[in-house]
Amino acid sequence: MTAPAERTSPVRLRAARVLAAVLCLVAAVPYFGVIDLVTLVGWVNPEYLWPVPLDVSWGALFTFFLAGGYAWVALAPHRSAPGLAALVVGGLSLVAGAAGGTDFRPLPVAIAVLVSAVALALLTGLRSDPPAWRISWPYLALALLGAALWVPYVLSALEQSRLGIGREITNGVDHWPVQAAAGLAILAGSAGLAVWRPGRSMLRVATGLSAGLIGVAALAYPEREGATEGVLWAIVAVLWALALMVVPVAPTSRKAANPSPPVDDSQREPDRTLQV
Repeated sequence: MTAPAERTSPVRLRAARVLAAVLCLVAAVPYFGVIDLVTLVGWVNPEYLWPVPLDVSWGALFTFFLAGGYAWVALAPHRSAPGLAALVVGGLSLVAGAAGGTDFRPLPVAIAVLVSAVALALLTGLRSDPPAWRISWPYLALALLGAALWVPYVLSALEQSRLGIGREITNGVDHWPVQAAAGLAILAGSAGLAVWRPGRSMLRVATGLSAGLIGVAALAYPEREGATEGVLWAIVAVLWALALMVVPVAPTSRKAANPSPPVDDSQREPDRTLQV
């Protein structure tokens, strides 16, 4: 997973904190992560008919996967792997959304996210940890159910993106390929929850909140752009997100993960108990 903190230069860790904190703010504010989320509660100009489901999908990706991933690294650079995983999921999802939607305007953002993730991995001394891969059967079941829920959502967004008639543009990027990317990130996040134990704390929040708010937005504004799958789908999406957030997972004990080596009988201390 990550190198122990004492093996990483404190100067590099401080640099990682500063870089991650700055990029967290960029994703949350100039790239409208938080701002697009608040369209759900109506804290916007009421004179404009906001495509709330479309805005919330953008806000979910940029807030929970991107800003959230940077925030994790800024707060815990010595345990950066979960935050970096969220960034890689978000960046690759933007690449896939751009390619599948034949709209390449999200690519510069995706490249910037992936390059920054590599830079932060180098600064924090990220290392692989093969024993970290461990299947959680409850999360695996939810990931499989989620595929039936989110694949149609992604396909609908890609279809709209390919039409090239999107009217909601942020920083030169159409929202439809980003909506597809949000669905792909939710799929990837649920898969990560199922198989990668160290990332569950981060991916559980990012995936669950993204899915839940997208479902709420589609349920509250079923007639607006972005609500492509209907009211029933929105209800199921919210329930799926709640299950993802509350499903109990048996913890892995440290003793089971790191069993003590067997002791050779010839090396045991002699029994000094007085025999009567």
